Order: sequence, then C-alpha cells, then structure tokens
Amino acid sequence: MPHAVDEEERRREIAEVTLRITELRGANAVTIRAVAEELGRSTAFVTNYVPSRAQLMFNALDHARELWIKERSEATSGSSGVARLVQLARWMCQSNDHDTALRSLWIEVLAGSGAEIKVVTDITDRTLTEFQQGATEARLERAEEVADILYLYARGFHVKNVEDPLNWNDARVNRALTVLLESLLGTSG
Repeated sequence: MPHAVDEEERRREIAEVTLRITELRGANAVTIRAVAEELGRSTAFVTNYVPSRAQLMFNALDHARELWIKERSEATSGSSGVARLVQLARWMCQSNDHDTALRSLWIEVLAGSGAEIKVVTDITDRTLTEFQQGATEARLERAEEVADILYLYARGFHVKNVEDPLNWNDARVNRALTVLLESLLGTSG
C-alpha cells in the first residue's frame, strides 16, 4: 500500500528550490529541469505537482503570499492614522529574506499572461487597499492621491531593487521615503 504524500509539503519544497535558483541565477534560470536537478528528482516528479514554468513562479509567489500578509499586519499593528500609513510605507520599502528573488519572479509573472498573474494582482491590490484605508483613516486631504503616491513609490522600489539591487537598496530608498513622507504627511515616522 503506497504511503500518503503531503502535496502541500512537496509544493513548498519546489517553491523553496525555485527561490534558491532565482537568488543564485535569476528568474530566467527557473525551469522545470533546473528545479528537478536541484531537488535531485526527475522532471516528471516536478510536473506532477507544478505542471509548467509559469506555475513554478506562481507556486513560489503563492507560498510567500501568506507570509507577506502576516508581515504587513505585524508591521502596522497597534498603529493608526498617519503612523499606520508611515509603517505600511516603511514595510513596503524594505527587503527581507527572499524578497528580491520574489520580486524578480513577480516581474517575470507580470511580463507573462494567464491565470498566474491573479496571485500577483491579488497581493498588490490588497496592499493598495491598505494604503487607501490608512490614508482615509488618517483623514488626509486628498487621501486617495496620497495612497496612490505611496503605493507607486513602493512598487517602483520593488522594480528598481530587482533591476539594480546594489544601487537601489533599502537604505537609499528609505532616505528618499523619509523626504516623501515629510512632504506628503508632515512626518517621517
């Protein structure tokens, strides 16, 4: 009698390998064959759980989604109004663990098409909603535009951090973010 396979665990392993390949060789290097080799398994093993290259990237992003939601919640908990908006902007403009690799995959998915893009838009739409709620709660004049500016600033950081991570690092981006927050909100947090 065959033993039960934990499919979620297999997908998690595949996601971790996908991120490792992205970190070492870039998003272009993510292939079913590369993941299979890294796992020491066959390509059939990988495609049994993740059937395409696009799904490899989606799988890694999907596994990161819950972590991002938790981190965002932790970063903004206990704060409200302008302070919450500042904390959200600061959280969006930092890098943790696999963030740069995940951003690379995010951009790769955006460049493609299909159902995989839904996980990306879901994550980004939730963050835009958080900025909108924060700006509204803070009773800011032109709250919608302030939310849009902070959101676009953070998304721009994510793209530049992938394109040129040495020059567009957390320290540089947060120095500029401080100026932006002071200009928009009268505070740097």
